[in-house]
Amino acid sequence: MGCATATIKYTTFLFNTLCALLGIGTIVVNCLALNNYTDEGRILCIFWIVLGAIVFLVSFFGCCGAIRQNICLTWTYAFFLVILITGNAILHFGYISHIDGETKAHKDIDMAWQLQLNGTDAMSHVQNTLGCCGKVNSTDYTNANLTIPDSCYSNGNVGNATFIYPDGCLYKLIAVYEAAEHWITIFSWSTLTVEAVAFVSACILAISFRNQERRSRY
Repeated sequence: MGCATATIKYTTFLFNTLCALLGIGTIVVNCLALNNYTDEGRILCIFWIVLGAIVFLVSFFGCCGAIRQNICLTWTYAFFLVILITGNAILHFGYISHIDGETKAHKDIDMAWQLQLNGTDAMSHVQNTLGCCGKVNSTDYTNANLTIPDSCYSNGNVGNATFIYPDGCLYKLIAVYEAAEHWITIFSWSTLTVEAVAFVSACILAISFRNQERRSRY
């Protein structure tokens, strides 16, 4: 095996390893973000978790193809990379790039608040999770002639105004959504870039393996 082929081989192995790590990272980030979203956001997170698992598995087989110098396995790996790159590009440019965390936070909080006004304790989940009270602050409840719920108090100090969470839930949820959006975008671009380089390396490597096989026949 020539020096150029060996370089491409180990470069492909390196980028496959990066793809595998990005796949694991995508799974971890979206698992952590899963509980911070409503049903629509959770569907997207679950999709990314599945995609991350696929990226990891495909990258693993790519590493095997590179190390074993198997032409068929390397081309099969390149084919699946094309599918992954296409899927990632469609998801990124068709959906992720259009996500507006602030608008979604306003929508979710407004919906929960309307349910709260109708007698359903819909705000309790976000208040317990984020450590906040009301849309803007606790005065939202008093202005609406509602009793401040137990979920607005920290450390179980229900009824003690000193322990009411000072921050409203709207801006905290905006921060959570925008942070999740930021990291998902980073992983999306990183995965696309690494997969594209890995695809080019895999194609070159498969061609090199084929040429090497042809030379060995003479």
